[in-house]
Amino acid sequence: MTLYRLYLTADERQTLEGWQKKYKAHSAKLRDIQILLNSDEQTGRRPALELAAVLGICTRTVERVRRQFCEEGLKMFEPKVRKTRSDKKIDGRVEAHLTVLLCQPPPDDHPRWQLGMLANRLVELQVVEHISTTMVARLLKKTNLSLFRAPRSG
Repeated sequence: MTLYRLYLTADERQTLEGWQKKYKAHSAKLRDIQILLNSDEQTGRRPALELAAVLGICTRTVERVRRQFCEEGLKMFEPKVRKTRSDKKIDGRVEAHLTVLLCQPPPDDHPRWQLGMLANRLVELQVVEHISTTMVARLLKKTNLSLFRAPRSG
């Protein structure tokens, strides 16, 4: 295991102490700030085991925060870019296609549609690039449709 040594500059220490007053008591950022301030070699580094016991966290968290600061510096406190969720790609057009599919008889003499069949058909029709059976089930629930209430052929 690599031991990460922190040597905070005066500016970094001042910035962290200013931020320490800003955050609420049980904030994860406040916890990270306290770890960094108590890990500074110049002011007396506290061992990870002792620091973890005082803050009520595990030693791996202490080491992770130390490593992250050594790699990123104060940029570790900048907001991370979040990925867009896949369900945001599902719009009314997909819901409409799903409704139309449910109104049609199922393929290959199946008694009723199945989630996998609906997902595959939506991909075949190039309505979506890919869709899981779970997402199809969510769409059915959202639009108040059911595989069992779909009209049967015959």
